[in-house]
Amino acid sequence: MDDDIAWVPPKRHNGIGWIVASGLLLPAGWVAWLLVALAGYSGTGASHQSLAAQTTGSAVVTLVCAGVPIAGAVLLLLRRRQDRSVTLVGPVGCIVFAVLAAGTLGYPTARVAQSWAAEEHRRAQPLTALETSRTQAQAEADLAEIGGRAVRALGEDVRAGKAQVYTRDCPLSNLQRGTEYSWNWSVTSVPEDDPRSDAEREADELPAAEVARRMAPVREVFRDAGLRDADPYGWDLRGLGDGWLTEAYAGVTKVSGDVSLETTCLAGGPGDGIDDE
Repeated sequence: MDDDIAWVPPKRHNGIGWIVASGLLLPAGWVAWLLVALAGYSGTGASHQSLAAQTTGSAVVTLVCAGVPIAGAVLLLLRRRQDRSVTLVGPVGCIVFAVLAAGTLGYPTARVAQSWAAEEHRRAQPLTALETSRTQAQAEADLAEIGGRAVRALGEDVRAGKAQVYTRDCPLSNLQRGTEYSWNWSVTSVPEDDPRSDAEREADELPAAEVARRMAPVREVFRDAGLRDADPYGWDLRGLGDGWLTEAYAGVTKVSGDVSLETTCLAGGPGDGIDDE
């Protein structure tokens, strides 16, 4: 009678559930990591908060995607010690997914964490002597003084034109917010919405020799201010500098004259206190 009973092999437990869960979790983790990374670029000037949030979010995604298969492998191995019907297929599969998660998510997460640490180190540095070399009042006064000299060297009267100072916020070397200053002077005998044709405007251009003659003293003013000659890009004169004054322009025609000066990013001023948020 016993010979008629078919032999049934013992049931094996391969941990398929853990393998499937780990396999589905990994691509979901890739998508989640990309979403966290994209959220870090949601706004300009938001690097401080985005890098911190991106590092935290990326670490959480990596820990979940690698931690679940590791937990599965450990539980299956503990179960195997008590029940030999549990095979090594489940633990091995889980370990493979854990390694994939650690490699594909752990490395970029570590890079983000390095960027965050480097930024925090940069924020902790003191401002440079150049960035603190002038207050707002000093910067505006120095710009007006150099600009006035350039206008007079051009053969014009500052009072005959319109002189204005513009400011804009900018990042300092330690990523605090500072201020860039621009001084602009212009004079023209034609309205801003000049209705004349291009040919009529070209007729107002001075001969090259006359432009060079009038620009020569202005070039000396720019050089005295620490600027070096650069390609004019459509202007009659352009200077660049590595100090507190970084750029200058000058141009002249029969009916107009222009002088423009720009500073580097200086501590304080209207841009001060505008944080990277």
